[in-house]
Amino acid sequence: MTIHPYAVIGWPLGYSLSPLLHNAFFKKEGIDATYTSVPLTLDELGPWVNAKAFSGFNVTVPHKENILPFLDELSDSASAIGAINTVKNVNGHLRATNTDSPGFTLMLKEDLGLSMKGLNILLLGAGGASRAITYSAGLEGASCIHVFDTDTSKSESLKSHFASLPIELIPSIGRLSGTLPLVDLVINATPVGMEATVDISILSADDLAQLKPTTPVVDIIYVPAETKLLRLARERGLPTCNGLGMLAAQGILAEEFWFGKRLDYATAKDLLSKNV
Repeated sequence: MTIHPYAVIGWPLGYSLSPLLHNAFFKKEGIDATYTSVPLTLDELGPWVNAKAFSGFNVTVPHKENILPFLDELSDSASAIGAINTVKNVNGHLRATNTDSPGFTLMLKEDLGLSMKGLNILLLGAGGASRAITYSAGLEGASCIHVFDTDTSKSESLKSHFASLPIELIPSIGRLSGTLPLVDLVINATPVGMEATVDISILSADDLAQLKPTTPVVDIIYVPAETKLLRLARERGLPTCNGLGMLAAQGILAEEFWFGKRLDYATAKDLLSKNV
C-alpha cells in the first residue's frame, strides 16, 4: 500500500493545525495519505519543490509568492492575486491555486450570513492576506474597499495590483474618522492583536463608536480567539468574527482541490476550535 505524502511548508513553521485537519479528513474518507509540517528556508524551497516528492502541499508565509517560479500551472485566482497556498502534484506537473480568497468568502457566509456585494469595506492592512481578501471583495462586487496600512507603499502596491477594483487608500490613521461612519464591514488583516500586541486594538473604542450599529467587525487573527479589537466591538454590540473560520475554510477548499471532496465547514471549524 502506497501512502501519499502531503504537507504544509513555511518558515519558521511553528505549531500548525493543518495536519490535524487534513489527517482527520484522510481518515474519514479512507484515503491512504499522511499530512506533516515541513519547515523550509528560502534556500531550501526550490530544491524541495523541484523534487516533487509530495502528492500535494499547502504553503504559508513567507513562501506564498516565493514559490511561484517553481510551479507549472496557476489557477485564475492565483494568477490574479499573485500568491498561492495550495499545490497539487499531477504526475509531476505542479498545479497551484489560492484557497485563502474563497475561504474568506465562505467564512463570511457561514459565520455572519454575509455577502460583500454592494458593501463599503474598511480593510486594515495591505499584506498577503489582504490581497486574497481584496480579490474576494472584487469578485463579490463590493462597492468600495477602503485600505489603510501604516506602510503606505504596501497600500499603493495593492491598489496598483488590483487597478480595476474600486479601492480607496486612507493615507493616515487620522483620516479614518471620515470613513468609519460609511463602512458596512471592518476587516483587520494586520497582526495587531496577537503575540506582543495582544493588549492593543488597531481601532479604539471611540473609533468603533463611529460605526453603524450593525457593522460587523472581522479579525482574521484566531489566537487569541478574541482580540482586543473584537472585545471592544462586542462590548458595543457589533457583530464579530475571528479568523478560525477562514483557516477551516481554506483548508477544506484545499481538500476539494486535491480530491474533489472535503470535510464540511462546521465539522472542520469545530475540530480546529477544540485544538486551537
